[in-house]
Amino acid sequence: MTQQEILEAKLRAALYECAQHDRRLHAAWLEAVAFTALQGDSPEALTEAEVRTLDQLIFRFARLQDSMGTRLLPSLLHHVLEWHEHESFLDTLNRAEKRGIIPSANRWVELRRLRNQTAHAYPERPEWVMANLRGFVSNAPCLEEIYRHIVDWAKQHVPLQ
Repeated sequence: MTQQEILEAKLRAALYECAQHDRRLHAAWLEAVAFTALQGDSPEALTEAEVRTLDQLIFRFARLQDSMGTRLLPSLLHHVLEWHEHESFLDTLNRAEKRGIIPSANRWVELRRLRNQTAHAYPERPEWVMANLRGFVSNAPCLEEIYRHIVDWAKQHVPLQ
């Protein structure tokens, strides 16, 4: 297998993985956007089914962003000969923004901050928990838009056999 074939195989695998996460994220978002309990400040108002949907939304949000960041962006940057193995991830994001692969490195970082907030549970501050859940629901379309932007860029700039 040639180096080019290896790069194409990695890109195809990354695109497939991201598509799976995106599809499931979108399905969870379609349900979650209608949850009236999210307007309040008490997680106790959520039903078990709503909690499962929100768990799925958060999980797929994180997985989609991780897969794009660790697999898809590096694959695309390899294709355009702009991959630097030991640079910081912020430098990678800035390079991807400069090439037009992602629309905004700053927006990516904002979404990452939102995602990282779930690592810190504050049971004594239920209003923070609910605000964070609302943040995921309101920002899932933005992450999906970034994903679609990357896919569109890939279709235009990386010919796959």
